[in-house]
Amino acid sequence: MVWDVSFTCDICGKKKGEANHWWMVILGDVPCFDEGQPGQRFTLLPWNIAESRNPDMYHLCGQGCAMQAMERFMTNRTILPEMQMHARH
Repeated sequence: MVWDVSFTCDICGKKKGEANHWWMVILGDVPCFDEGQPGQRFTLLPWNIAESRNPDMYHLCGQGCAMQAMERFMTNRTILPEMQMHARH
């Protein structure tokens, strides 16, 4: 049996096609040693079909959306706008 899974960029909404310029991001907790430092990490990974199905993974269609995701994380500590966060989980 073959599973047909489609992926959508979590930043711009573009559907993944055959081209593989895609990236993935996962956010995770980190121990903080200094007060006031962020308690999360932003890990950018090259596209990997096996890991792409992880429900905690964000999918990004290319460099531009990866940069926008990093900017949002650095500014707001999240990748998605708040209204999209509620719809995702």
